[in-house]
Amino acid sequence: MLANNRWVRASGTLHDKPISIQYREDWALAKDAGDYPICVQIAWNAATTDDSTGFPALSEQSAILTFSEHLQRQAEAEENALILMVITHAGVNQWIIYARDLESFKQALDSIPTSAGLYPIEVVADEDPQWQTFSQVYQVIQPQP
Repeated sequence: MLANNRWVRASGTLHDKPISIQYREDWALAKDAGDYPICVQIAWNAATTDDSTGFPALSEQSAILTFSEHLQRQAEAEENALILMVITHAGVNQWIIYARDLESFKQALDSIPTSAGLYPIEVVADEDPQWQTFSQVYQVIQPQP
């Protein structure tokens, strides 16, 4: 596996609202492999948010966690894609994923069980062989000397 399942969490505030950013500890191994040129971003806009935290309400967090587990299991099954970052802010959960090719990723996404109904997600994908999307966020959250 090009990335282990150990995650680093950064938290703080952005525009006076809490933000949580998690990323794969050894993400650089996957980037250095050069096999993941497609950046896929999935956003789940929560229907309800906790006013005190800005995060999705507890009632919705369970569904988000279920989706996230299915997403990781399906997308990473044959290392066709890797979930490398998860951002939670202002009622939005966003997954940043790098994939070998879009068609394989679409098949993985389509194989996620929807027995409880479709998930309220938006998906966008772009060519990003230099990992600019990931790098921009990663650089911002690094400690300043």
